[in-house]
This record gives sequence, structure tokens and C-alpha cells, in this order.
Amino acid sequence: MTTPLKVYNSGSALQEMTDAEIDSFIVPLVLKEFAANNAFNVRGNVTAYANNSGNVGGLINRLRDDDVGDHPITAGDFTTTYYSINQEKSNSADTSNVVYPTKWITSGGKLQQMSTADLQAKILVRVANNWKTNLYPVGGYFFGTAAPDGDTWTQCGDTLTESYRQSGADSSTDYKLWRKTGPTSTSGSRPVYNRTGNDGVQEMSDGDIQSLAAEWRNYLFNIETIGDYQMQTGSSAPETGTWVQVGTYVDYLTDTGNVIYSQGFEGIYSMYYEGIYSGQYTGLFSGQFTGTYTNQYAGSYSGQWTGLYSRGFEGFYSQGYSGGYQGGYQGGFRGAYQLTYGSGGESPNPRGSSAGPTYSGDFSGVFSGIYSGQYSNQFTGIYSNQYEGIYSGQYVGIYSRGYEGIYSGGFEGFYSFFYVGIYSNQYAGIYSNQYTGLTVLASLSSQTYTFWKRIA
Repeated sequence: MTTPLKVYNSGSALQEMTDAEIDSFIVPLVLKEFAANNAFNVRGNVTAYANNSGNVGGLINRLRDDDVGDHPITAGDFTTTYYSINQEKSNSADTSNVVYPTKWITSGGKLQQMSTADLQAKILVRVANNWKTNLYPVGGYFFGTAAPDGDTWTQCGDTLTESYRQSGADSSTDYKLWRKTGPTSTSGSRPVYNRTGNDGVQEMSDGDIQSLAAEWRNYLFNIETIGDYQMQTGSSAPETGTWVQVGTYVDYLTDTGNVIYSQGFEGIYSMYYEGIYSGQYTGLFSGQFTGTYTNQYAGSYSGQWTGLYSRGFEGFYSQGYSGGYQGGYQGGFRGAYQLTYGSGGESPNPRGSSAGPTYSGDFSGVFSGIYSGQYSNQFTGIYSNQYEGIYSGQYVGIYSRGYEGIYSGGFEGFYSFFYVGIYSNQYAGIYSNQYTGLTVLASLSSQTYTFWKRIA
């Protein structure tokens, strides 16, 4: 027989333990000890590393170097951080301090210490059953942002941060590898073991039972290979064995795509264009013009003005006029006549201005004839006059004036013109154009990693 014995009937006898009793008292204590030792170099233990040194699966975090809307960019412009999961499988557990329960040998009718094979066949198989039927057994692992339930969990290894950049800010999520450490309550009877020197038997303490965890660590990989964990991309389980999911990790990265945008170019842009150009230009023009200017105006002027005119002028006036006059006049006039001749254009002074010679006098009669001669006059002094009265007249005639000579001067101001003809130009400055290039989009793509536990 390979079944551990317990004290029966208040110490008066021994009895073999049932599977239920093994499950309620021995299994919880074995798993408690298994979960308590979290050292990375202990057989079976799993650890998360913020590097690429793990042996049971790697994962990455990609962080785009550019922000949403940036262009043009290169598809591979992102920073990659490597993470990994490691499980210690090479070091066998030390079993030199294991306290082995006592069993009954029917053929000899005597008590005997259980062997490793006996433990595997009767006790460790019960521990394995707990490991298989519970998704999160004590001593089992989960990978995620938080523990999966309200039991007692502890972090194993480094925090692995997943981050992505959107709108100038990084969003991040911390992932951890969690190990369940409780609850570990027990109930029922304790097993017994042979005292030193085969001097009878006694009940095992909690520490004695917990020493069996060393045998359990070796059993995980040597017998059923049910202690394996694996991190890999996608949602498909590893090919060999039976696996269950015990966590996920999602890496996000902002998408890229070809987008039409407007871009400015600063430099020398040269282009030659020959053809018909039509356009309107308005802007600031500054320049000097020297050349021959000629103009001729001829047209008919007719107008009527009647009203009250009152105007006073007082000031210092000095002007000289010299030139030739030739023309004809016929009509009747009676009264006083006063007229100022200048360069404006408002009535009653047809060419009124604050500057020009002034004529005043009395005339009565009819004048008809041709006058031709030179007129020269200089007036300097104080002029003051007031005119008020009704003026009415009609003028119809042909006005003709021509000027031909050399004009030289400068002009600075707004210049507007319309041009049609052959256009050829060299341009240096800011050039703006429509451009199609790789741009960081607001959407996200993702890569999922799944954490697996082997149960068969």
C-alpha cells in the first residue's frame, strides 16, 4: 500500500487517509510552501523581466517617435522595448530535508516510510489534480494589469509598461506577473511519520508537510510536465500538450497611411514659362521713370451751374505766368467779373484751385475777334476778397491739350495693372504644393500576446 497513515480514534489506532483528507490537509500546505518561495532560481518559478533574457516567450512595446498628424515619416520610426518571461527548469529541488509520511505494508504487517515513488503515486498526484482543475491554483501564475480575483497575489519580477503616443502625450499601461499565494486553509487529520530511529510514529507538523514541496517541484516537470508556462503572440496555444490561458498583453501602435497634405518649401525655385499670361497685380511699386511723355485730350464739355457761391481767401500769393494765348470769343457781358484760374476742376471756377492768377474788372459790350500774343505777369502780395451772388452760365466747347516732353520722377505706392503677353520669370522664396506622403494617423493597431499554463 502507498497511502499515508493518520491517527485514528484519539490515538488508539492508525488508519489510511482518504483522497479527500489528503486534498483538505496535505495539498494546501504543499502548495503554500511552493508559492511562498518566489526566488527566480528555484525550480518551477516564473519571473517577468524588463529585458530580452527570458526563455519562455518574449514581448515588445513599440512607441511611435512621431505624433498624430506628423509627416512625412518612415514606417519604422518607432522605439522598441523588449520584455520577456523566464521559468527556471534546470535546477532540481533539494529533497534532503523532506519529511516522508508513514505507510502500512500489508505483506509484512509493519510500518514503513514512504518513498519518492510512493509520494508521487498517492500524494503528489492529488496536488497535480488541484493544479489541473483550478485555473488559478495556489502557486499558479497570471499575467495582466491586475490580479484576476480577490485571493492573495504577489508580483513576480519587473513591471512591464506598454505605451503609445497620441496628440503629444504618451498613454501607458503597467502589466505584472502575479503569483497566487493564498488562501491556504486546512481541515481534517494530519498524516504521521516515523520518528528518528524507528521509535514509533507521530503526527507531522505544518513544516513537516510543507517540506514535501521540494518533491512537488521535481514532479512538475519530471513526471507530468504540467508546470510549464509560455508567452507567445496571437491566441493560439502552443502545439505540444494541453494549455489554458492565464493572461494577455496588448501592444498598441499608432497607424500610418498615405495622406495628401500641403507642404512649404523654402529655397530657390526656378521655372520658365512662355505663353499668354493674363492677370491683375496690385501691390507696392517703387521706381523711377525717365522718357518721353505725350498725351492728348479732346472732348466736349457741357454743364450748367446755378447757385449761391461764397468764398473768401486771405493770404500771401506769389506766382508768375508766361505763355502764349490764341482764341476767339463772341458774346455780351455786363457787370463785374472776377475769376480765379488754377488747376482744380470744381464750379464756379472750372479749373478752381487755391493757386492761380486772379482777374477782376468791369466790362460792358460785345467783343468779337482773335487775340494772339504773349502774356507775362507777376503778382506778389496780400489778397483778400469775398464773393457772394448768383452765377449761371452755360459752356459748350472743345477742349484740347497736348504735352510732349521729358518726364522724370519717382513713384512709391500701390500699383495695379492688367497684363497680357509673354511671361518669363525666376522665383526664389516659399513654395507650397500638395504632397502625398506617409502620415501618422489617429487610429491604433495592436498586437496581442497570450500567457499559457500547461495542464497536460
